[in-house]
Amino acid sequence: MSDDSILRQEIRRSLRGVRSMICSYSGLYSGEDLARDVLKICDDMARSSQPTPRLKEARCVVRERCMKLARDADRFSARDPAVIAASRAQAVASIDVIQDALFEMRKAETAVPRIGALLRRRSL
Repeated sequence: MSDDSILRQEIRRSLRGVRSMICSYSGLYSGEDLARDVLKICDDMARSSQPTPRLKEARCVVRERCMKLARDADRFSARDPAVIAASRAQAVASIDVIQDALFEMRKAETAVPRIGALLRRRSL
């Protein structure tokens, strides 16, 4: 398996819990904050490096779609199952976008050689 495939699978596995969180979100409990919980996990995954503009944009999309799902599934609103399902699907799709942005960011990190590695190569 190539390094890209391994990296992509690692990121996908790390985001599996986020997808599950979105799919199981009911909006019935007052202590739930879907956008906060989802973004915390996504931010933890991107913490090791400087976020790219694409990752920042993907994060905004995730936040907006999670907030929309929370509004649509709010226990004090008119709950239309079709609207909730559509919002849920859009929120899960936004995780796919952030997954791709995380992959590109991590791939770019590994493609850039470290200065120390260059110095060691030259000294050999």
